[in-house]
Amino acid sequence: MKLRTTTIQNRKDRPRFGATFLAVSLICLVGLILVTRELRMRITGIPQSNLPAAGETTLLLGVIILGSWLSGRLIRRIGLPPITGQLLFGVLVGPSFWSWLNRPELSLINASQLVSLQGPESLAVIMIGLVAGAEINWPFLRDRLRVITALAAGQMGFVCIAVGFVAFAFLNSIPQAIIVATIAATSSSAVSVALLREMRHPTEFARLLLATTVAKDLFLVVAFSIVLFVIAATSSSTHIHQAWYWIMLHLAGSIGVGIALAFPLRWALARIERRMTAVVIVTAIFLAIFCSTIGIAPLITALTLGYTARNIAPIVTSSFFATARRLFLAVCCVFFAAAGAHLDLSALVANWGVVFAISAVRFAGIWTGATIAAGTNGLSPTATRWAWAGFIPQAGISLALAAQIAVEFPNEKWASSLATIVIACITLNEMIGPILMRIALRKVPSHE
Repeated sequence: MKLRTTTIQNRKDRPRFGATFLAVSLICLVGLILVTRELRMRITGIPQSNLPAAGETTLLLGVIILGSWLSGRLIRRIGLPPITGQLLFGVLVGPSFWSWLNRPELSLINASQLVSLQGPESLAVIMIGLVAGAEINWPFLRDRLRVITALAAGQMGFVCIAVGFVAFAFLNSIPQAIIVATIAATSSSAVSVALLREMRHPTEFARLLLATTVAKDLFLVVAFSIVLFVIAATSSSTHIHQAWYWIMLHLAGSIGVGIALAFPLRWALARIERRMTAVVIVTAIFLAIFCSTIGIAPLITALTLGYTARNIAPIVTSSFFATARRLFLAVCCVFFAAAGAHLDLSALVANWGVVFAISAVRFAGIWTGATIAAGTNGLSPTATRWAWAGFIPQAGISLALAAQIAVEFPNEKWASSLATIVIACITLNEMIGPILMRIALRKVPSHE
């Protein structure tokens, strides 16, 4: 016992230089990137396109991971969730912030380099989906199905009606108002699972918020696709087959592939006992390539795969998902920093009136719907009071739906402006949502 106490005391007395070392490494990486860019600008006689950019992309990925982790750790000291720090770091190094200040040359990551980071982003999305799916088990889903359905339906009803009226007042178009209202009803499973993994022992309330978010977003993917089909069917300048193609491929196809892949994964894990980190990474890479090749949604596929594999073989897959959770910190650093780099601050500032109006009404709709549904379905007073805060964040599916507007209506002038407004609303909700959800998870006791 005395030896154990001495060992623990010796560990406490050791100097802690981990964060300092990483901060120095971050500064060195940034300096190396800047020196590389300066050399490229000064080299004459060599076409810029012939200079290898893969090395700089790798350096940028290292900067994103280190800077995002350090930012999350720093902002956690003032009581905010690490996600907020990761988002802010992404904004700081991304192109939008410096373009807004009319100094685009100062951005560490420009628009073209964001495209080169799509591979790591896809891997992060898949890892988030795998962990999120594994957090929802069938007994919990079965026992709480009535509450989950009520929470999802209450929010969607109030948000769609309220936001639809406000959007119509600003846009003077019923189809555009319906599109905005449908996207406004979505939330972020990525934020939910990130905050849930931050807790050492996720509470039943946290799992309830995650399960409701996943169920609601899957339903809204179908609803949004139907909305696009109906609007496209009334417009002679669009191709109406795209919306139905999107329904079949991004929902039914993604869910089907996720379920099908769960069985070979179970078979493989039953025969693999070592190198589980490599197995998780290879699985994520395979999913990213496979989803990109056949055109299905990686997040929905990974969610379905994680849920199915965890529930058909909880013992066999336990080591796999435990390893995925250990890798989750690096995954969050990549995903949320990249999300911050993609945020469009110029659109937020240019459309601040309609953005704040829609966001405020969305906030009120979520609060009303979630509070009524929670209060009438047996949740505790504390959980009823704070349930709404778990559905404010937006990212992931919300951005995918917003991007689909321009894809479905390439010849319509209103499509790009509407997508800009919607993305600006998502930007605002993405910044304030994690803070509110973190407060809610702390306010509700672990036994509720």
